[in-house]
Amino acid sequence: MRGVGKSFGVAGFLGAVLAIVPALAQDSPNVPEEGPWRLVLKAQLKQEKGCDLNEVLMYQEIPLGDDVGVQGKVSCHDNRQFDFSRNRKHQKFRIELCEPSVC
Repeated sequence: MRGVGKSFGVAGFLGAVLAIVPALAQDSPNVPEEGPWRLVLKAQLKQEKGCDLNEVLMYQEIPLGDDVGVQGKVSCHDNRQFDFSRNRKHQKFRIELCEPSVC
C-alpha cells in the first residue's frame, strides 16, 4: 500500500507542476508577443531569401498615422540574419541581409 500512496503523491505533484508551467510561460517578459505580421514575414523570407525563420531577434512596432509599421532583425536556421521593415500592413517587407560593415 505504501507504493500506491507514493505514486499518487508523485502524480499529483507532476500534475501541479504541469499546470503551472504554461502560466509561467505566458507571464515571461523574455517572450515577445509578435503580431500577425510574423506569418507574412516568415513566408516572404522563405520565398525571397530561402530563409527558414529561426527566431525574431528583436522588433519594434511604430505608429504611423492610422497604421502601424514594424522593423527588426531575424535569424535563419542557417545562421544568416536579416533586417526587416514595413511601413504599412498591406505592403511587402523590405528585407536586407545583415553584413558587417567596415568604415
